Amino acid sequence: MCKFSFKLAPRGALCLGIAVGLSVIGIFLADGALITLGFSALVLMLCSFVLGRSNLRGLEVDLSLPAKCYSNKYYKPHVVIRNKRSFLDAFYVKLYVGFPHGAVLSSQSNWVPARSLSSADVKVRFPMRFSSLDHPYRFVSGFPLGLFIFSSYQAVSQPLTVYPRQIVPEELLDHGVTGQCERIHEDSDVESVGEPRSIRPWQPGDPAKNIHWPASIRSLAQGHSLRVREFDPPGLEPERAVLIFHSYSAHREMMREDTFERAISLVAGAVSYFRNLNIKTELVADFMRWHPVQSKSRSEHYECLTILAESRRAVGTELHELQSALDKVTDGQQVIIISDMRSDSWKDLIEVPESAKIIDIRQVRFPVKKTLSAKAVLSRTA
Repeated sequence: MCKFSFKLAPRGALCLGIAVGLSVIGIFLADGALITLGFSALVLMLCSFVLGRSNLRGLEVDLSLPAKCYSNKYYKPHVVIRNKRSFLDAFYVKLYVGFPHGAVLSSQSNWVPARSLSSADVKVRFPMRFSSLDHPYRFVSGFPLGLFIFSSYQAVSQPLTVYPRQIVPEELLDHGVTGQCERIHEDSDVESVGEPRSIRPWQPGDPAKNIHWPASIRSLAQGHSLRVREFDPPGLEPERAVLIFHSYSAHREMMREDTFERAISLVAGAVSYFRNLNIKTELVADFMRWHPVQSKSRSEHYECLTILAESRRAVGTELHELQSALDKVTDGQQVIIISDMRSDSWKDLIEVPESAKIIDIRQVRFPVKKTLSAKAVLSRTA
């Protein structure tokens, strides 16, 4: 549904004041010339109002945004302004498309012919995650004389999901995925190898499968010994990782929106990190009512990111629910616990597995503005 509005521009207020002044003075002085000038100015303003209002009728917008986007990245969607009128062109039209959290797509077209269109590629960045179907937009124009500022409000329907920022927790990078350095010493009889590093001369005890035959042939031709591949130490990774997210706190702490957004970004980073290592991941969170979500294949991964983009903070998380989620973790699974509450307010009240890693969300900070709807963002451009 299209909604029109207008306001008097500064030059329009000046013109109106002059018109009224001339008309009043002409009436008091019985001067027909002044009265004619005053009423002519009023007629000019009336014609400007009618023509300016008609200038925004019949205009629509098409967007070519991808259905899935990443936050904090720039995109250049193709914006098309269509003029569906049959005979009246549109002039000097500004377009503003509002998205949540302060993202605004702005474009300007000086001329849109009747039954035709005007297009442009406009850069836009989504600072935070969200998911929405309808995107409000506003046409603004001061045509023809700049006496009035006309606005037309409409909405374009296009599903858009913006994934949260993906920040890998430092705890996963300090000693490998799950403390690989410690597990190498515990399982010293493991025969797995890491990535190849270099080629060295053969030594007694080297397995024949590690011989690098092209290099060995060149070495033997020069009178040297065989050459074998040298590998980095083996990297032992878990077959499965479990990410547990909760908002439980034993103390009455302030619920801050920025801490929840940081925690969601760390969850998204951990999920993507494990997927890149081909580790099957299970996400269990209170905002999903503790229903596990798997993430390993491509479709499962993006489904998990979509859930994170649409997630809202859970209210009323109980201690027994968190403990029950931890008790369901079996041996051999790596446990990652992320919370938007301070860890000292809950970790002493539950039984945390020894191999579990508690993520500190204070490790990262990024500006988080107050949540704004797309309509509120669009109203700020007025």
